[in-house]
Amino acid sequence: MQTVQAAKVGAQAPVTLNVAGEAWRFSIASVTRVGRELFISVVLQGADICTAVVHVHDHIEWGVTAREILNSACEWLLARGNERHVYIELAPALI
Repeated sequence: MQTVQAAKVGAQAPVTLNVAGEAWRFSIASVTRVGRELFISVVLQGADICTAVVHVHDHIEWGVTAREILNSACEWLLARGNERHVYIELAPALI
């Protein structure tokens, strides 16, 4: 299992998401590859500090996959209630 820390990947400043009028800083903590699958550990900092593990299947489409990850994080933040941790399974790409 290979884990790459975001700092080693050359992480940029975190993305800021505006969810229901509240700012959330979205940053990638690590990426783990298992075969052709990616598990991306994300930190969301806003009113709370939340974490997410995003499972990306074997196909990444530049621009599209990143948007799906951000949209999924926003959807979860809107619906999370008091939860602070989530596992997000992105749908496999249709190739």
